[in-house]
Amino acid sequence: MLRLRRSLGRLLGAVLALVVVSLGLVLTTQSPALACSCARVDVKKLVDQADVVFVGSVDAIAEEGRRFVYDITASRTYKGEVERETSVTSLQQTSACGLGALQVGRDYVFLAAGSAAPFDANACGGSGPAITKRVTAVEAVVGAGTAIEPPPPPKAVRTKVEEDPPIGLARAAAPGAAAVLVGLLGLLVVRRMARRAR
Repeated sequence: MLRLRRSLGRLLGAVLALVVVSLGLVLTTQSPALACSCARVDVKKLVDQADVVFVGSVDAIAEEGRRFVYDITASRTYKGEVERETSVTSLQQTSACGLGALQVGRDYVFLAAGSAAPFDANACGGSGPAITKRVTAVEAVVGAGTAIEPPPPPKAVRTKVEEDPPIGLARAAAPGAAAVLVGLLGLLVVRRMARRAR
């Protein structure tokens, strides 16, 4: 009886130990990254690493797979070539260092990679809302930048329809007068036919 109790005690201890170890493995292997972790880098290095640096307002957001594509109206450029109407792409998940769902109508500073739109940006690259602190830090590195002006409105161009002089009154009224004459002649013919039929 004593042996049986000792065997059961050992078996129970081994099972408990196995459960604790298994639970520990499950907790450590299945814990996802909860937040984006970026190394602290000064603004000068971030600007040097970026292909383009500009300020723009988000006009619209579209989803493409696991990424967002932001349609942007750029207003000021600090580095690189940027069209006034441009776009930037980023991962949707902020936990994966994506920019997430930016606010439509708000201005952002973009430090992005790429030679043409859509440029690629992430939270660790220095992109974020165009608050005074961020804009001032960028301008301390690269200067005041260049305003991206909207294109000028199209100019009205006068084109001549004809080179001929305007048509005279008699010439303009001739088709109408001919139609009236044809109508009167038609009435006369109809009346004569009606009289003969009586």
